Amino acid sequence: MNTSMKTNEIAPPVAELSAVSKSFKTAGGHDLKVLENIDLAVNRGELLAVLGQSGSGKSTILRCLTGLVEPSSGRAMADGKTLDGVNPHASVVFQTFALYPWLTVEQNVAVGLMAHKVSRAERDAAVDKAIELIGLGNYHAAYPRELSGGMRQRVGIARALVSQPKLLCLDEAFSALDVLTAENLRQELISLWRNQENGLSSIFMVTHNIEEAVEMANRIVVVFPRPGRLGLVLDNPLPYPRDTKSSEFQRLVGIIHESITTMALPDLPAEVPVAGQPMSRGRSRMESIPFVPVGQILGLMSILNDSPELSNIYDISDEIGKEFGDTISIVKAAEILDLVDTPKQDVRLTDLGRKFVASDRVGRRTIFSEQVFKLRLFHIIIALLQENEEVEADRIIKDISSALPYDNPEKVFQTMIAWGRYAGLMDINNKTRMVFVPEDGDDAA
Repeated sequence: MNTSMKTNEIAPPVAELSAVSKSFKTAGGHDLKVLENIDLAVNRGELLAVLGQSGSGKSTILRCLTGLVEPSSGRAMADGKTLDGVNPHASVVFQTFALYPWLTVEQNVAVGLMAHKVSRAERDAAVDKAIELIGLGNYHAAYPRELSGGMRQRVGIARALVSQPKLLCLDEAFSALDVLTAENLRQELISLWRNQENGLSSIFMVTHNIEEAVEMANRIVVVFPRPGRLGLVLDNPLPYPRDTKSSEFQRLVGIIHESITTMALPDLPAEVPVAGQPMSRGRSRMESIPFVPVGQILGLMSILNDSPELSNIYDISDEIGKEFGDTISIVKAAEILDLVDTPKQDVRLTDLGRKFVASDRVGRRTIFSEQVFKLRLFHIIIALLQENEEVEADRIIKDISSALPYDNPEKVFQTMIAWGRYAGLMDINNKTRMVFVPEDGDDAA
C-alpha cells in the first residue's frame, strides 16, 4: 500500500458533528430543542444526503456543520479541528437563489471570493473557471432578471464553487426548480463531484426527496424529528449513472420509505402496557398533533372514500401532490383522530372514518369534536376554559411548552385553535389574545 493511500485512510472527515445538540428560542421566548446528540461525519470523497420530514432539523445540521450556527452542546469540527466560526473550506447553495439583482453573473459569482485574499487576476481567473464549469460561459454580463430559474441556481452553484471548497453543501438546492431542470442540474453536479480534476472532494446535501437522495448520494442518513436525531444510515453502492427504474434503486427507495413511515406511523400502540391491566384504546401519554389544517384532513378523507384503490401512502402522496413528509403528517393527523388506520404502508378508513365522510356538515363537526375532546393535549385548554370564561393565549402556550418540550409551542397552539374552532370547542380573539368557548350556533367552518 502506498503512502498516499495510507494518508487518505487516516485523514479526518472533511466536516463532523460530535454529540451535537441545538436549542433555539421561539418567538414566545420558549426553549425549543431541535437537535439531540447528533454524531455525523462527512468523509472525503463522499456525497452524503440527509433526509427527513419538515421540522426534523436537517437544515440545522447543515448550519452546524458549516459553522453558520453554533451548537448548544457538543462539537462541530473540520479536518479534525474544532470549528471556530464559519468553516472557510465549505460553501452552501440554498433553496432560494439569493442573488444580488443589481450585479451581473460575473459579479455575483465573484461574491464567493470576498472572504479570500486573492489578486484581481486570480479572482478573474477563478470566476471564469467557475462560470465555465457550470455551463454559463456566454452569460458573464447578464443580470439575474434575464435568467431562468435553473440558470439563476447555476449562478448560485458557481458562486459556491469559485472558492474551490473542500465541502459543497446543498440545502434543498433543487426544490424550487421544475422537474427537468432539477434533474439536469443533479446530473451535472454528480459529474463535477466525480471528476477529481475539479477539486471538489465532498458534497453534503439536505433534501426531502427520497428519489433524489438515492439517485445522487453514496451514503444516506434519515433524521427523525422532535427533536432531530439520527435514524437509518444506509450505504448506497449503486453505480453511476443510476437507473431510477431498476429494481435495486426501487428497493433502496422502499427501505427509506418504510423507515420514515414506521417511525411516523407505527403499527404498535403508543402506550406501554402495564402487567395485569388490559390495554386501553385511548392514549395514556401526552401526544403532540401534526401542524396540519383541518381542510387537509377533510381532503384526505374524501380521497380515501372516493378512491378506495388509493390505499398505499406513496400513491396517496402522488395523488394529492404533496411531499412525502407532508403526506405523512396529514395521515398522522387523521390517525390521531381515529379516522384512519395505518397497517404497514396502507391507509384505510376506520368505521368511524366511514361514518364521518357519510355525515353532513353538522355530523362531521360532532364527530370531529368528540375525537378532539379525547386528545389529552386539548385538556390543557379545555380544563382552563371550564374554570374561566377566557384564558390568555400566552398562559396556554406556556403549558404546551411544559407538556411538549420538543415541539414549537406557538405552532402547536395555532393548530389546536384551528382544530378547536372547527370542532366548536374553542376560538381566539386575535386582538385581545384571549381564548374562549364559542356560543352554540357559531359558525365553525
